[in-house]
Amino acid sequence: MGNFPKINSIVHSSCILIRGNQRILYYEINEGKKDAIGVRVSLPEFGRPKISSEIIDNSNVFINGFKIVQTSNNEYAYIRQSDSLLLPFRYDVASDFNEYGFAMVGKDGSVSWIDTSFRYLNLQGDMIEEELEKRYAKFRGWQGVSSFSKGSIPLSRVYDDRNTHGKVSYFGINGKFKEFYQYNGEIDDSFSIMSFNQGTNFDENNRAIADGNMLFAKGYYSSYDDLIKICEQKGFITAISKDADKCFDKETGRVLIKLKPNNN
Repeated sequence: MGNFPKINSIVHSSCILIRGNQRILYYEINEGKKDAIGVRVSLPEFGRPKISSEIIDNSNVFINGFKIVQTSNNEYAYIRQSDSLLLPFRYDVASDFNEYGFAMVGKDGSVSWIDTSFRYLNLQGDMIEEELEKRYAKFRGWQGVSSFSKGSIPLSRVYDDRNTHGKVSYFGINGKFKEFYQYNGEIDDSFSIMSFNQGTNFDENNRAIADGNMLFAKGYYSSYDDLIKICEQKGFITAISKDADKCFDKETGRVLIKLKPNNN
C-alpha cells in the first residue's frame, strides 16, 4: 500500500479534530512496532469525499486476488484480479487480503476486517454489507484490529474502548467471534464468553490473557486459581501458598519464578 510497511495492525486514535469544514482523523499502522507509522486523513465534516475512479497510484501488485490502488481524492480502493474491475468501496487505510480471504481497513474513524464480498465486521460480531448508496451511512467498526495469530488456530484480536467499558473479542478465520467456555478440570459448556474488558493477542502457542484468565484458542478459558488447582491435581506442582500470585504475571500469563516440581 504505497510506501506503507506490511500491515499487521491498524488502530484509530480516539481524537477527531474539526477544522473549518474538515474532519482530521489519525490512524496508526503496526502500533508499538519498529515499523509503526502514523496516518493523517482529512475528510469532509460530514460524509465522505465525492467518489473518484481516477487512479493516481497503481504501483501495487495483485495479492490473493486483489490489488490496492489510490484514487485522486486520496482514498484507497481495490481492483479485482479476475475481471480487472475497480470496486466501489473506498477506505482511509487498507491492507492486502491475506490467505484467509480477509483484509484490514480503516474508514471514518473505525477499523475492521472485510471479506472478499466487502462485508465488514461490526461491533456485534456480524459481517455486514456497507450501505454505499447512503451518503452519510456510518462505518461502524472497531478502534483496533490485529493480524491473525501464527498458531495452529489463527485468531485476531479486535478491540474498542471508545465507550465507558472496553471490549475485546477474537475473530476467527471462519468469519465469527471465537466462543470460550470455562475449564476448571472439566469444560463447563453452560454458556460461552465472546467479549472481554481487556485482552492480549494470541501467541504462537495458542494462548492469550483476558480479564485475568488464560485463554486457549481451542475455545476454553481457565482462571489463575483453577490453573493452580489443575496443576496440583495432575502432579505438575506441589501445593503452594496463597502468595503464589506473586510469582505469576496475570498480564502476560508468564511464571516469574520456577515452581518446585512434585517428586511424589
